[in-house]
Amino acid sequence: VTRQYRIANTVAKDAQAVTVFNEADVKPLGHLSGKARAEVAYFMDPKEMLAAFKDMRERQLDLTVIYHSHTHSPAYPSTTDVGLAYYPDAAYVIISLENKSQPDIRAYWIKDRQVSPAEFLIT
Repeated sequence: VTRQYRIANTVAKDAQAVTVFNEADVKPLGHLSGKARAEVAYFMDPKEMLAAFKDMRERQLDLTVIYHSHTHSPAYPSTTDVGLAYYPDAAYVIISLENKSQPDIRAYWIKDRQVSPAEFLIT
């Protein structure tokens, strides 16, 4: 069974939990502090990312989904998103908050700087 790590939106006041979804059970794995937090960009501390990947290896987990929000733009990968898409086997989910009363959620595959829609089911 493939599991997912979740790295919550880093545009926040506090450090966000990294979580694994295991059926209906959500288990915190640790915290990643947002190294840089801004309305237009995010950055995770490389040491914390390495620790997360080490933990994933030890637990034999696969990176399957990466998600973040766009607070003032559509749910489509930006030039920065495409440039930072280092994991071609992971789906990239973007939540647009342009219209806060109706967030728009979309998923994409980003491989070799090419963006294509990914289908997903929200249950």
